[in-house]
Amino acid sequence: METPYRNVVEAARSEADDIAAALGEGARTVLFGHSLGAVLAYELVHLLSARGVHVERLVVSGSPGPWTQRERRATGLPDEEFFARVEEFAGFRHEALDHPEMRELLLPVLRADCEMHENYVPSTDEPVSVPICSLRGDSDGLVSAEQAQEWQKATTGGFSSAEFPGDHMYLVDHAREVLDVIEAESARDR
Repeated sequence: METPYRNVVEAARSEADDIAAALGEGARTVLFGHSLGAVLAYELVHLLSARGVHVERLVVSGSPGPWTQRERRATGLPDEEFFARVEEFAGFRHEALDHPEMRELLLPVLRADCEMHENYVPSTDEPVSVPICSLRGDSDGLVSAEQAQEWQKATTGGFSSAEFPGDHMYLVDHAREVLDVIEAESARDR
């Protein structure tokens, strides 16, 4: 019931100290983020590194590179159009949206998430030094293959990428395979 964040950089800055404390010194850290989570994780890499936390790798999914403005927008649409656009983005309709009470509860959070992602501007032009792996669904209508490759410019470390069958929410059906890629990426430098 807290007021949701509406800015990615603000959210990352507000949570970075708690995350760094929870990780502790010397923890093996690989960050993963899908869609909005990808740019949030990118901001956290910068902030955690500045706090002495060694992030070994960043795995981003379903997101264009951090300097790409999101072209398709839902922010500011009336409720029904907003829900239809979110459904279009996700590629499916979650059953919770069929219940008026749940819709009312979810609407502010979904609006804040869309606003955060659609208005995201990176806090710095400096790339991270950790290797990045970019994942996407091969029929993702929100993130093209070229946009997923833009993450290569966001790192001075190594870069890799992979595609899975499916749309923007491909990971719902391919969770095990995504975890396998994250595990393989994590084992690369051991």
